[in-house]
Order: sequence, then structure tokens, then C-alpha cells
Amino acid sequence: MCESRVYLMENGSEVPIMENVIYIEPQDDKIFMSDLLGEQKIVEAKIKEVRLLEHKIILENRKDKK
Repeated sequence: MCESRVYLMENGSEVPIMENVIYIEPQDDKIFMSDLLGEQKIVEAKIKEVRLLEHKIILENRKDKK
């Protein structure tokens, strides 16, 4: 399986926000995600790190880095 779990960094902790993600696309200041069942989510963040072996994508809130 190639699905990933997406986390958002909050106060130094990785908070899971979506599972079974099969598609992710940066769009301007947002990240668009879609999961295996077709559910979608858009968050105002940027990609901080991708850990392919762990199937883990870590996002960082754009407001935290100003």
C-alpha cells in the first residue's frame, strides 16, 4: 500500500489530520489532500517533511513561521 498519514506540527508535536492519503498538492499557501475513499481536505500549511519509508507527511502551519 502506498497511502500516507498526514500530520500538522502544533506546539512541537505531530498532530494527525488525515489518513490513507493518496494525493497531495501544494496550491498557493494551501495544501490540497485526497484520501483513498475520495474525501478531500485543504489546509493552510506548507510541507515540512516527507518520510517515504514511514508513509508520513508532516505539514507546518504557515502562521507559525512569520
